[in-house]
Amino acid sequence: MNTPEPHRGFYTRKAFLSIIEKFKWPYESGMQDWPLEVSKHIDLGFCLQEYPKLLDDDEKFLLMEGILYALDQLQGEDFELYSYKTAAFLHADFDIHKSTIFYWTLYDDEVETEDGFAITPLMREIWDAKKK
Repeated sequence: MNTPEPHRGFYTRKAFLSIIEKFKWPYESGMQDWPLEVSKHIDLGFCLQEYPKLLDDDEKFLLMEGILYALDQLQGEDFELYSYKTAAFLHADFDIHKSTIFYWTLYDDEVETEDGFAITPLMREIWDAKKK
């Protein structure tokens, strides 16, 4: 599929510091893939409960990055429950998260779904529904 990649979103330092404080996510200088490195510390239930309370789009962007890394590592019933809730937020705030959604679709790599991430099918479903 030849899908043009949206402009990559980035979070602000202010949002970064706020999310670290609010969600007690660890941070050390030298962490290169920070959302991935902290994903095992992310409480998805709490994050999904708090997400709609955030008013700042940069904070929503950063929190969703962490949520998706943590969701990608889940399996079974928890994956189904949390992916349903996550998808609802991604649909509602598509404009904030479109670059993140596109990243996880792997459309830019022409990767088959079964060779992608656990959340790739979900991200493709959201992307395709919004881009029709």
